[in-house]
Amino acid sequence: MHDVRAAAGRGGTLGGGTLGRVLAAGLAAGTAAVTVVSCGSSAAPVALPNKHAVLHLADAPPARQSPRQLVVAAYEGYWRATSLAVDSRSAVRARKILSWYIPSSAVPTLVNGLSQLWQRDEITYGSPVFHIMSVKLTGPGSAAVHDCIDLSHAGFADKRTGQIVGGLGQPHDYLITTLAYEHGRWLVTGAIPVVRPCAY
Repeated sequence: MHDVRAAAGRGGTLGGGTLGRVLAAGLAAGTAAVTVVSCGSSAAPVALPNKHAVLHLADAPPARQSPRQLVVAAYEGYWRATSLAVDSRSAVRARKILSWYIPSSAVPTLVNGLSQLWQRDEITYGSPVFHIMSVKLTGPGSAAVHDCIDLSHAGFADKRTGQIVGGLGQPHDYLITTLAYEHGRWLVTGAIPVVRPCAY
């Protein structure tokens, strides 16, 4: 459950998204060019670009996200945060991680549940694959994410042996997750499994 498609963020963001891949490709291309040039027997003249051709990423304003994008980011972030909290094996760290994704009143209960996993020496493996069918803003400061989530590749493993001890679910689990906008961010407040087939 450590990541969902992109390591730590949404596509197009700095942290491992599109820009990170572009920068990595540029580095690889630059290395290949240096290798080809160094194979020649004499130095060839090279024209350097003018300094004003440099792209200044800091000059571009950050893209404003829509309410739907913010809700989806909170929903997907909750899953990553839960996995990180489990693997932290620390109540203090788990509380800090989870406090960004769930209401403060829910943190102690969730951390208490995690402690049972820690006692059994379990860690997470894999990650869910999201197939979000819809995001509904259900009222002022409330939203619901309808997901045909694939939980078949995520679960718990024995920390010592790596043996899988339990999965989280099936490949087509219909899940409705509720969120509330509190203190300037969306927080996951509940999850309702729907006993109805879904497809993606």
